[in-house]
Amino acid sequence: MNKTTRVITAVLWIVIGMDAWTTAQETPQQEPTRPPEGTTTPTTEKKDAVRFRPIESNVIINLPSVEVPPNGTLTFLVTHRFEQPLQDGDIHNFFTLDSGNTWGFGLWYAPVKNLNVGFYRSSYLDVYEASAQYQLPKLGGFGASLRFGEDWRTQPGVASPHSNFFAQAILAYSFGPYVRLTAVPTFLQRINGSVTSYINRPPPPHDQSCEPVPAQNPTFLCSGLYENVFNVPAAISVALTHSITIHGEVTPRLGKYDAKGVGWAVTLEKSLLRHRFAFFAGNQRNTTVDQYTVGIPYDRSPKDIYIGFNLYRAWKLN
Repeated sequence: MNKTTRVITAVLWIVIGMDAWTTAQETPQQEPTRPPEGTTTPTTEKKDAVRFRPIESNVIINLPSVEVPPNGTLTFLVTHRFEQPLQDGDIHNFFTLDSGNTWGFGLWYAPVKNLNVGFYRSSYLDVYEASAQYQLPKLGGFGASLRFGEDWRTQPGVASPHSNFFAQAILAYSFGPYVRLTAVPTFLQRINGSVTSYINRPPPPHDQSCEPVPAQNPTFLCSGLYENVFNVPAAISVALTHSITIHGEVTPRLGKYDAKGVGWAVTLEKSLLRHRFAFFAGNQRNTTVDQYTVGIPYDRSPKDIYIGFNLYRAWKLN
């Protein structure tokens, strides 16, 4: 059993244990008296409120949702992306399922109303992301949130500095409970798309991350480090039924940062009480702000399609 498998197994056991504990806490000791038909009680109203499932979790696919969970909610997220594109899949590698993967674990808690704080860790570049999000009052179908955070890249060989600040405004409009459009204007202090690498061609004119190597002309040493990045990724969520939703995301290409193309992702999500499972497909397999903001990085092809999944679990702690 390799290290990744051991980590995932341990986390799943923790989730199962917490699930069993919360289920035991929520299980009544005796069958309550059933009220007359057609009447409501505070208990009935509370049960109905618990069963309500918003169209999105706190994360849509990679982008943050405008939704902040009710106060006292603990949210756990697992992301999984296979590293080999579907175009390279065949029966020998079980259509890329035998290939390596990048994964992430996230944990958020809502200590007070409209505030959600937490962290997320991605195995790609070993990035740790801490964030805080505050949801503003809704105006009809329009909703807005403000999100701030910091990313730390801990993989050896990544160009310095290793951390960056980001700020996001999540703006959404909901057409009833079934369709929501979201735009996420994002400011990023700096981005680092990969480890330091050599390229045998001139870099883009605005690329400040590359330096010539005199002894190996025309080779350039590039860090992939870009400053003061701004982009506006967008998303759409469409509820097909009360528990099945399609999500889609698009990240525009920022050509001056040598991005290869537009990033996109779709998921088909099934939700149950406090559980969501989403099957992922797309060319944007990066999951942290410092990685997905520019679109598809220069070391990948926008034509490659990857698969994976998102797994969500929520607990009401008070």
